[in-house]
Amino acid sequence: MSLFLTIYITLFCLLCTYASINNAVSTVDSLVACLHRKQVLNYTTSSSSTSFNAVLDFSLQNLRFTEAGVSKPGAIILPSTVKEVQRAWACVRDGGWALRVRNGGHSYEGLSSTASTPFVIIDLMNMHAITVNVAKKFVWVESGVRLGELYYAVASASSNLLGLSAGTCATIGISGHVMGGGYGMLSRKYGVAADNLLEAQVITANRTLIKKVSTSDPELFWALRGGGGGAWGIVVAWKLKLVSVPSTVTTFNVWRTGKQAVADLVFKWQSVAPAAAPELFIAIYMAGISSGGVADMGASFYGQNWGTIDQTMALFNSIYPELGLTASNCKQGNWIQAVASIAGLAEPAALLNRQQASRGYFKAKSDYVSKALTKQALAGAYDIMMNNTRGWMIFEPYGGVMSKIRSDEIAFPHRGGNLFVIQYQATWADDTDSPDNELIAWLRGLYSYMAPLVTYTPSRSMYVNYIDLEVGDSVSAGKSYFGSNFAKLVKIKARFDPSNIFNQPQSVPVSM
Repeated sequence: MSLFLTIYITLFCLLCTYASINNAVSTVDSLVACLHRKQVLNYTTSSSSTSFNAVLDFSLQNLRFTEAGVSKPGAIILPSTVKEVQRAWACVRDGGWALRVRNGGHSYEGLSSTASTPFVIIDLMNMHAITVNVAKKFVWVESGVRLGELYYAVASASSNLLGLSAGTCATIGISGHVMGGGYGMLSRKYGVAADNLLEAQVITANRTLIKKVSTSDPELFWALRGGGGGAWGIVVAWKLKLVSVPSTVTTFNVWRTGKQAVADLVFKWQSVAPAAAPELFIAIYMAGISSGGVADMGASFYGQNWGTIDQTMALFNSIYPELGLTASNCKQGNWIQAVASIAGLAEPAALLNRQQASRGYFKAKSDYVSKALTKQALAGAYDIMMNNTRGWMIFEPYGGVMSKIRSDEIAFPHRGGNLFVIQYQATWADDTDSPDNELIAWLRGLYSYMAPLVTYTPSRSMYVNYIDLEVGDSVSAGKSYFGSNFAKLVKIKARFDPSNIFNQPQSVPVSM
């Protein structure tokens, strides 16, 4: 038996008006005329209109890229069908515009919403149909789908028996997530989202639709699974494997303070979390705090375990008694309730919200660690962190099935030998809260301190979904993001898109 669930939400049906944009009015006029000839009527071009700014900002998750001086597109086109995408892409390419394809807008460097040359955004937010096949355990999703609505659809269609291995933030778009790998709470059990990709549909530079990439172009299919966004055409739909989830999941969150206490707990965590059963996921959020006006460290040990609260407490008492987990730190429910809880939402229905409730300004970096950090090394990092209460680190464990998949199985390379991945962020509330360069300089200092402590393959290993333009150009960055898989990705790119039509500053290049 197959159960199909299709979700449609009407978004941004715009009045098709346009106005002069700097000195490019003739080019915009030509683009608009082309769109009308091809019956693509849902777009906006006026930088002074309410609709333009509302659409532009709707999916921009990093508010650094809403500031004055940041480049804006000549137009934003919002197709609802594959045919409309093909027609819109014809107008964009024939008009000589650079292209940005946007899904969830979570690029840490705003790369789906900005460019250094005149550009147009094709925003796929209106293409968000979800079709769940419970009997065969797969789901087809259009590229405008956010993770939260996908999780909700899968849980609803399967009566909470099936789930999906992907990230924890509900408003992330599925496309960029899969193309970067897609790590989350089920990855130690089932691999990253890209490991569970079964099929994709891609529009090429010449506007051809490849309906079955896995068989039509196996090399491209390999690249799509973790080879980074912006390089591999316009993906309009994905087919993903669904996985079994238990009837009971316990989420937990334990807050601890004190520089030495946190260092002791994190040191022990390094031998516990990566080696634990794959049904257990323990992450750590760490930040400098002020305690009574005195600088200190705080850490949240959070995650989920398959089983009841009693079973979870028994497990922690066996493998990690130092943490002191209690029933009051835990919440028991089904898988979709756990997804909502980890995402910081009050109930599963909130997963359907397509815009993040709160957004801010931030700069991020990443690392992988393959050799446990000493207590002294941790203390040194905490000394830096205690100088700033607007920055943090997250450690997420690897191990489990992640250690059993070959590093070249798909384009996503980060496998055996990695104990955990680190995400660093400096954050601020608004553009007057503190000078951007002051907080970013702090982040660079922490990142520099960590340099001799992290993994190199041989370049410093980084996660492409935490993209960082400070790494360098597409070659330097590619070596860090993709390791030994980078050379193969370049060869595939040179064959699939030799003119580098699909690109962003750190997308896979056509040559090294």
